[in-house]
Amino acid sequence: MKISVYLALSVNGMISNQKGVPDWLSGEYVQGFMSTSQQTKAVIMGKTTYNILAPDNLPFKDEGTIVVLTHDTSAKSSQSNVIFTDQDPRAIVALLESRGHTEAVIIGGTLTVSGFMKAGMVDDLHLIVEPFLFDGGLPLIKDAGDYKLALVDVKKLSDRTVGLQYRVLK
Repeated sequence: MKISVYLALSVNGMISNQKGVPDWLSGEYVQGFMSTSQQTKAVIMGKTTYNILAPDNLPFKDEGTIVVLTHDTSAKSSQSNVIFTDQDPRAIVALLESRGHTEAVIIGGTLTVSGFMKAGMVDDLHLIVEPFLFDGGLPLIKDAGDYKLALVDVKKLSDRTVGLQYRVLK
């Protein structure tokens, strides 16, 4: 299964500010996030990201699969396509494959990205660089090791925002 990461980050590499409020995200990020999610029909995120998006801003309602990593596996959603789990990345991939998915996108957060990176399961990173610097916040990865990347594409998305695509070298 192909696993991609699609995240916005500040110029200094933070995927969230200290407030934990995504008020700094551009329309270009939102458009790309929705398009990528619709393409894969399988989205993986942490519980904090889910809490920010649910219920009105989840990438799809009744189709596809949304996997939410959490220790609270008894959590419930009004959407039948949302699965709350504390399983490891390999088990999550097996679950998605059993549902017919061949690709998935991780949309947040640090622990989720780090877990999949550490498991060697991320194929590429799509990073939307927003014109902000945060004094604190959440990094893209933490305690997940070191990785070499190959630059695949650079796109100027607006006069303020840049898109970078990297392939993870394995």
